Order: sequence, then structure tokens, then C-alpha cells
Amino acid sequence: MPSLNHDVQPPAAAPARIGYYRRAGTGQNPSRARLHTRGESRMRQTLALLAALLLLAFGAGCTSTPENVTPAPVLHYERGDVLIPINTSKIPVRGFDANVTEVIETLLADQRAGALLEGGWKIVSVRTGFDYDLKTHVDVEFRSDEPSPSFFIEVDEQKGHTGWGRCNVPRWLGGPFAGPYPENYHQNWTPRRGVDWIYVFDHHNDRVVMVYNETTIFYLYPSYGREWYESVEASG
Repeated sequence: MPSLNHDVQPPAAAPARIGYYRRAGTGQNPSRARLHTRGESRMRQTLALLAALLLLAFGAGCTSTPENVTPAPVLHYERGDVLIPINTSKIPVRGFDANVTEVIETLLADQRAGALLEGGWKIVSVRTGFDYDLKTHVDVEFRSDEPSPSFFIEVDEQKGHTGWGRCNVPRWLGGPFAGPYPENYHQNWTPRRGVDWIYVFDHHNDRVVMVYNETTIFYLYPSYGREWYESVEASG
């Protein structure tokens, strides 16, 4: 009968590394896990780099100017020996969009535009808006040296002609109920020869800058219409 004391070998214990896998919750070899982790990190870096390059390429394509885009033309005001270039791309549009080239082409046929440009005034903006009856209108703004008043000429894009003009300085008629004297400029309406003439006064230099009505500029300092202005002043 076999001896009960003979050495019976217990079942071999599971290798310690299996217990390590279970405790780590991975079920994988640590060295292989490290290799996978490094590979995944490199893959993420590569994908991130490719994404950044694609974004740069897309951004460059959006911001670059297509070669077939026609640049805004440079128009010219011309009268005799006078030639004044007007770069329409440099004229800002305030309000909703407008075809600046067509607006300026229409404007240059107007006598007032010629008087202002020859007098050293510049086109500084195109302004769009709505009238009281919700019809759209376009105003072209002229300005001389800063600071100076602005003169606006309305342009009808649909009909292709200009409209009324105005200067943006306060109206002041004088007298005990006229209110305080404007600081820099003022204008007033003077009916003469059956026409309302609007005089614009420069307080800095104590002179008349302009005489106009809604459709015509009669005088513009220093020289435009000077003979007319002197004859009117002389006649009282």
C-alpha cells in the first residue's frame, strides 16, 4: 500500500506574470503594450500634422486672389488739360453694396463733380441707404482737406443720372432766435433772382466756401465761379 506520506506535488501555480496581466487589466504583454502605445502616439501626431497642413492649404486658397479676377478700373475725370485719376477700388462703400464703378461713371458727367475735383476735393466714400419711401439711394461724398465739410451728390443707379446735392454743415440764419453760432461752418439760404442760393461759410478763414443749390454749384473757393460770385456780390 502506498505510503500516505509520499510527496504529492501540488498543482503548479500560475505564472506570476499572468497575475500581473490580470491586475493591470490589459491581458497583454507589457513590452507589446508599450510598443502599441508608442505607435498610436506617432499615428496621432502624424494625423494632427496632416490636418494642420490641410488647414493651411485651405486657408491659403481662401485668402489668395484668383488670377482671373478683373481689378477695379481706374477712371479719369478729363476736361481740357485737366486729367484726374480716380481709383474706384480705394473708395469705401458704407451701407449695403453698390457698383462703385458705375456710380462714379455716372457722377463724372455732373458739373458739380467736375467743380469739386478741379477744386482739389476728393471722393472719399459711397454711401447707400433708403429714402423715406424705402427706395434705395446712393450718395457720393466729396471732401477737401481735413477738417472740412462734406458735399454729397445723389446718384440714381437704376436711371443712370445724378440727383440733388447738399453740404453737411449746420443751417444758421442769424437773429435773436437762431441759437448759438456754429463753431466751424454754417450755411444759410438766400433767395436771389428767383432762386434759393445756399451759402457755406468758413469761420476759420472768415470767407464763403461755396454757393450752390440742389442741382448746381455756382461758386467754389478759391477760383471756380469767381467772376459770377463777384458780380453777384457787387450787384447786392
